[in-house]
Amino acid sequence: MKTTDSKAFRLLFAFVFLIAAFASPAETGQKPAPALDRANMDLSIKPGDDFYRYANGRWIKALALPEDKPSYDSFTQVRDQNRERLRDLFESLAAASSAAPEGSAAQKVGDFYAAAMDTERIEALGAEPLAEDLARIAGLKSIEEMQDLVAEFHKEGFVPFFGSGVLVDFRNAKAYSFYLGQGGLGLPDRDYYTREDDRSVKLREEYLKHVAAMLALLGDAPEAAAAQARTIMAIETRLAQHSKTRLELRNFPALYNKRTLAELQAEAPGFNWTRYLANLGGTAIREVIVTTPDFFKEMGAMLSEIPLADWKAYLRWHLVAAYASHLSSPFVNEQFRFFAQVMSGVQKIEERWKRMSNLTSNVLGELVGQMYVEKYFPPAAKSRMEELAFFVKKAMKGRIEKLTWMSESTRREALAKLEGMRIEVGYPSKWEDYSKLEIGRESLVSNIKRVGRIEFEKNMEQFGKPVDTAKWDLKPQEVNAGYHPLYNKMMFPAGILQPPFFFADADDAMNYGAIGMAIGHETSHGFDDQGRHFDKDGNMRDWWAPEDAEKFIEQTRLLVEQYGAFTTHDGVPVNGELSLGENIADYAGLTVALDAYHLSREGKKRPEPIDGFTDEQRFFLSFAQLWRGKIRDEALKRLIQEDVHPWGEFRVNGAPFNVPKFYEIFNIQPGDKLYRPPEKRPVIW
Repeated sequence: MKTTDSKAFRLLFAFVFLIAAFASPAETGQKPAPALDRANMDLSIKPGDDFYRYANGRWIKALALPEDKPSYDSFTQVRDQNRERLRDLFESLAAASSAAPEGSAAQKVGDFYAAAMDTERIEALGAEPLAEDLARIAGLKSIEEMQDLVAEFHKEGFVPFFGSGVLVDFRNAKAYSFYLGQGGLGLPDRDYYTREDDRSVKLREEYLKHVAAMLALLGDAPEAAAAQARTIMAIETRLAQHSKTRLELRNFPALYNKRTLAELQAEAPGFNWTRYLANLGGTAIREVIVTTPDFFKEMGAMLSEIPLADWKAYLRWHLVAAYASHLSSPFVNEQFRFFAQVMSGVQKIEERWKRMSNLTSNVLGELVGQMYVEKYFPPAAKSRMEELAFFVKKAMKGRIEKLTWMSESTRREALAKLEGMRIEVGYPSKWEDYSKLEIGRESLVSNIKRVGRIEFEKNMEQFGKPVDTAKWDLKPQEVNAGYHPLYNKMMFPAGILQPPFFFADADDAMNYGAIGMAIGHETSHGFDDQGRHFDKDGNMRDWWAPEDAEKFIEQTRLLVEQYGAFTTHDGVPVNGELSLGENIADYAGLTVALDAYHLSREGKKRPEPIDGFTDEQRFFLSFAQLWRGKIRDEALKRLIQEDVHPWGEFRVNGAPFNVPKFYEIFNIQPGDKLYRPPEKRPVIW
């Protein structure tokens, strides 16, 4: 689904560090692989010239990039492993769900997966699951009726025009507020509409063909479909021109624009906001937070200027785009052709069970998560993570206390925030309630809509209630981790606590270089270019002394410069500003985790080298092997434009070269290609 959905809007403000791991040899029956294997390295390369390939070169050369993936890395492996686990679970539940008690988790998960895998019925239905919605669009007689329908769509989880929802108030973390955010585009980034480089121009041409092809699948004549595609492109381009860039969306203070309904109505008069909220059931809402005022001002003007017929074409397109992956194969294949083949260079669509396992896990979230945790989460991992977190926080505290550039007033605030920072491991302390959710086997689209309605209702019900900080933005089965600035907490799902991130039996250096670094990474997100705007209680306020903020920004400019010098093989540069938060976190994570490792070894004998590598070398090599992989040229260019997370090669050849100890450990010298003189290495934490 390529349009904005309500869940994605609510997660706009989550800081997520995407990470993953290897398959478990214990389950495959293979001999357990060593935590660090020399056979995967290319020791002919100097660490200071290309640490990424020094650590991973032979593994990379041996890797055949699967036809059905835009990229593949050691992290993809563990996602695939988890998906195999979930497939076994889903298939067994689907086979037995008729015997499961009505309304039970087993019945809901089993029936959802069964409906998703019922290709005979899905193919027979074609576009029929959209017939009612298409009729509602076709029957619209006025812009006012269209606005009412938009509200109904939002309640079902289909979110055209813009995103909205209840979130914690940035300036009052004890209360919820209603937010409005930009949306309404079919391409995944607003810059695809505005840039004039050859790639963007070509993508727009292909996008027009894609929109026309989708409309033709709904029954439109080719000429009419092509004309409507041009109309849709004109609407989306105008919206894009008034949307914030991804970099601008990283400026949290600029996203907080509180408006009364009267003020909003004056700024965006083409939309009846009081009526919209009433349709959502939000009659108690008197103020909203507008994250992108210029977008809504322009949208209001467009609603007054553009004919209803054009808006109906726009809604038909976004409807079919939102549900295409849940329809018959012509829709699925055309969506794959454009978004995967054209945009990312993927050659082959994934098998259906893979796609539907992903869908079931994503849509049913914690319902699936409870089953995953019960079967696959080792309780010992929780206590080990808590021990690692203790030393990482202790190391971060020590670094903040010794910072020479930070004033005492800012230091007190920083230490208070660190002290209050929580770490939650495996799964949330309170599970989401799915008791009202009804799932059947008659239609995949119907199930998707039911979930959308329940998600919407749960989101709206939060308004006016105390903030529930027990909520997670991640699923327990995810191979991921994150920091939530409004809750001031880190989350490490069960899905990530396996090699190469977390080792049950490996030496401590490997764990600190991997999951320890991840803990340090997430900790630093509380103090990075975004997280630093929030205090220990999750409130957005400026707790930095002005001179400290300037010193911080001055140091981060060194990272922007460093990463901006990395390019694809054909010269497309990394966006060092867009990826700044992640680059700060990688650098800080390594620095703090190395200190934490040393703290954990106090009073103990230094370990002997393993396979010829010292413990400190293994620490950095553990970090390096997390990010090894291959990526298609098209996919890499997409990632650079759309994602705050840089590709693994840039992470491995970036962060370590800002850590002084790394130079000593691997004998990095001024003549080495990646050597950075001391004045170019930031001192942040």
